[in-house]
Amino acid sequence: MPFAFSEVKTKALKDEDRCITDLRDAPIKNRKTKFRLAQQNMLAYTFPSFIPGFAAAGINGMPYDEIIARPLENAKREGELLHDVDFSVSSSAEAKVAGDIFEIVSSSVMWNAAARWNKYMTTGQWAASPKYARPKVQPSPSRQVAVLNLPRDYDWVQLLVPEARDKIAAIRQGLGDKKLGLPTSTPDLAMVVVPEELRELDLWSTELPNLGHPAQAELREAHKLIQGRVEPGEIILAVAFKKSLRSDRLYQPLYEANVMQLLLEGRLGAPRVDFEVHTLAPEGTDAVNTYTAASLYAVAEDREDVHRAVRELYVPSTASDIVKRVFGFLNERMSLVDAA
Repeated sequence: MPFAFSEVKTKALKDEDRCITDLRDAPIKNRKTKFRLAQQNMLAYTFPSFIPGFAAAGINGMPYDEIIARPLENAKREGELLHDVDFSVSSSAEAKVAGDIFEIVSSSVMWNAAARWNKYMTTGQWAASPKYARPKVQPSPSRQVAVLNLPRDYDWVQLLVPEARDKIAAIRQGLGDKKLGLPTSTPDLAMVVVPEELRELDLWSTELPNLGHPAQAELREAHKLIQGRVEPGEIILAVAFKKSLRSDRLYQPLYEANVMQLLLEGRLGAPRVDFEVHTLAPEGTDAVNTYTAASLYAVAEDREDVHRAVRELYVPSTASDIVKRVFGFLNERMSLVDAA
């Protein structure tokens, strides 16, 4: 496998490129951490020349949980090779990094799916390999989409145009006068229609070649270009990535979805806002039933088109499955966008 562990490759790495950072000679104050998982280096090491779903068939069709597990496996093998019995990392550190890897790799797969879609929308050209079904909608630059991997502690409201942000600020001010609040956290990923003034940028139709540091930065920073330019109806999908689900945290995505739908659909007149939860391990929870809950805004307004707050609980089987699913979603949603 191209992204398997290699002793030769590992021994040749510079210290700053290693998957494990040795902290024994530079301990962190008030912490017992001896070794740190270098997440960005782990991704760069494991995915040096490809993005899953846009690679060889063996990787595109590989069980997705195995793909997500590989960076951590590579890092631990490096630690054992270079530090032998001294090497150890905590289970909590492993879980934190594994969750971030699930989010970043999945976002990169969805970025490339969007880039391939956008290439077709702007040029009419459709890549032959890997083979995916050509979009069903007529090509048009107005049907381009951007995949935004949003940072922690970010407020998705910042994506909106000033007029929409002002309306939300007024709602919050009114609640604040009554000592109430309406906090908005953020989904891990937002898919938005590319604003008209940014449609000429090649960025949106350029696939990531790998998960090296420049590609990771591109994925991480793209939202800054879009910020303040998105109309309320142009946030077409929000995703929460949860590598595993816990019963006591099932309701966090429900809250996020309901607040988005209340503000965008209920107060700003946007059409349906789709929110999804992606996970690798839903077992041991009642997530399937919990996420059939209706959008509270739609219920309160007694709308005929009432829909779920969480559109779907999705467990990806392979990277190819994610890509096909993105194309299916875009065929449905972007057919509603005026090609003119």
